Amino acid sequence: MNSFDVGRVPPITFGVGCVSEVPGIVTALGGDTVLVVADAALQELGVVTRLAEALNSAGLRCELAPEIVGEPKETLIDKLSARARASDVNLVIGIGGGAAMDAAKLIAAIAPSGTSAETYALGAVPLPSVGLPAMAIPTTAGTGSEVTRTSIVSTESGAKNWYWGEELMFAHAVLDPGLTVSLPPHLTAWTGMDAVAHALEAVTSRKSNSAGRLYGLEALRVLAVALPRAVANGDDLNARARVLWGSTVAGLALHNCSTHMGHNISHALGSLSRVHHGLATGLALKVTLPWLVARDEGAEHYALAAEALGGSRVAADLPRAFETLLLSCEISMSLPVACAGVTPKALSSSMKTPANRPMAQNAACPISDGDLDQIAEMILALPLEKAA
Repeated sequence: MNSFDVGRVPPITFGVGCVSEVPGIVTALGGDTVLVVADAALQELGVVTRLAEALNSAGLRCELAPEIVGEPKETLIDKLSARARASDVNLVIGIGGGAAMDAAKLIAAIAPSGTSAETYALGAVPLPSVGLPAMAIPTTAGTGSEVTRTSIVSTESGAKNWYWGEELMFAHAVLDPGLTVSLPPHLTAWTGMDAVAHALEAVTSRKSNSAGRLYGLEALRVLAVALPRAVANGDDLNARARVLWGSTVAGLALHNCSTHMGHNISHALGSLSRVHHGLATGLALKVTLPWLVARDEGAEHYALAAEALGGSRVAADLPRAFETLLLSCEISMSLPVACAGVTPKALSSSMKTPANRPMAQNAACPISDGDLDQIAEMILALPLEKAA
C-alpha cells in the first residue's frame, strides 16, 4: 500500500474551436483586466491579436505580453509581475508552449506580493498564499503545464530553476486542438516526446503510485498511436486532439510522480547548450533506458510501460518499444551541433546540481555520482547531427 496526493485538477474546456469560450471563462473567474503572456511567435501568427480582439469585444481590458522566446528568465517574470500590478490586472492568461504557461502561472502567483521570482526558486520559501487566477491555453502538446503545480524559469546565466506549489495550479485550462495545427512536424515530434517522457518517467519512477500509473499508462497508450500520425499529417485534427489530450494526461502523471533520468539529463544539457527540451529528453531516455532496465528495481513498472507503448509486457522490451516510437516520429538519434562543446565533466556536474539531482534520485534504482559520470559519457557519445 502507498499514500499519495492526487492534487487539484483545474476545470478543462476541450474541443476544436473552444478558444472562443475564453472571454466567458475569464468573466466567470472574476477577471476584467487581463495580462496575456504569450510566445512571441504567436504574435506574428496573429493568434495573440485575435485573442485580444475577442476579449475586448466582450468588454474586457487586455495587457499584451507576447515576450516569451525560449525559456523565460527570472528578470522577465519580475518585469511582467510589476506590469501586472501597475495595470491592476486581476487575471493572467498563458498562451503558447510550456514556457509561456510556466511564466504566466508564476507571474499570477507572485505579482500581488511584489516579491521577486528568485525568492521562491527551488522551494526555498513557500509561494504567496494569495495570488491571481490564471488560465492556460496550450498551443503545443507536450509540457502538460496546464495541469501541473510546477514552473521552470531560468536564471540570467541559463541555469534552470524549479518552482512548485498548489499556488501554481491554473484556475482553468482551455485545450483547443486547432491551435496546434501550425506546429511543424519536427516540433510536433519533439514536444510530443516531452509528453511521452513525462508519462514514462512518472510510471517508472521511485515515486510511482496508483494515480500516476493510471494517468501515465493511458497517456503512453494514446501517444504511441496518435503522435506518429500527427507528425505525419499535421492537419489531422483527430490525431492533434489525441496528442493534446495525451499531453495533458501525461502532465497529471508528472504531477503525481515526478520525472527521473530523462529530465535530469535534458535539464542539465539545456543549461549548457541550445537544445530543444523534448528532443534532449527523448535522446536521454534512448540512452539510459537500457541501463535502467538492466537493474532489478522497477522491473514491474518498466514492463507495464513497455506494454503501453505497444511492446511486450517485459521490462527488457521497453528500450526497443521506446526507440520504435522515436523512429516512427522521425526523430534523429543525434545531438544538435550546439552540443559540440559540452564535455562529459560539465554535463555530469550540471546533472548533480541542487536543481537537477532530485530527478536522478527519483529513478527506481539508486544513482551514484559515478553513475552520473558514466551516463554523461554515454549521452555525449551520441553522434552530432550532420550539417545541412
